[in-house]
Amino acid sequence: MPIPWEPHVQKSAQLTVFPAPNMLSAPAWGLSLFQRILFNFNRLAQINLLGVRMVSPPGTQEPQRNGLGADIRFDVTNGPCKFFNIAGTDEEGTLDTSPGHIKGVCFSVVSGVKFQKNWKAFVFLPANPIASARTVGVNVRIALALHELLHACGLKADDPGHGTPTVPAQGDLDLYATGGLVLPATNPDDDQFLIGGRLVPGRDGQFTITTRTASLVQSVWLLGQF
Repeated sequence: MPIPWEPHVQKSAQLTVFPAPNMLSAPAWGLSLFQRILFNFNRLAQINLLGVRMVSPPGTQEPQRNGLGADIRFDVTNGPCKFFNIAGTDEEGTLDTSPGHIKGVCFSVVSGVKFQKNWKAFVFLPANPIASARTVGVNVRIALALHELLHACGLKADDPGHGTPTVPAQGDLDLYATGGLVLPATNPDDDQFLIGGRLVPGRDGQFTITTRTASLVQSVWLLGQF
């Protein structure tokens, strides 16, 4: 089930996001796309009454080992994923960024044992996500980012609607599901994901989530422990 954030974060009804320098300088990403990603998340949050917003005000500092700074570090990678745990110890994960592997990863750092709380989150996306021998279009990149930001909200990989590469999720699916197939278009900006028979974004260019995914986020931010 989803994991709530630390009480002081939940009471704020927002998560602060630090745009890492590597992301800002990556040709496939950059500040403009980062801002579009937050805009689209907050649009979903407003429409679906999620109870949380993503913000990155000027001067936002990256997550600090003493617990200060932003709640989320938003970065890109060519494989290695470096972050730190609640004890301040360095850790490193990996992300397969080879052509055709269109996914990201979110390392959620939690505090507590019996009653876990999210403490910080580190999101990594492919520096240059490639499918069909070219960089995927902007809509696919936004969808990738929104998926990982849902994880950063507190959703876990074993929550309903997510699935695994070997056991796909069932039912009405959305951008939170794994295993999407990129549908390349003549114009890369028209690229889409096909997820469980659903086009992401839809034909109107808008991103949506199911009631099931919305309820998972609400269980943290509207009904979670403060």
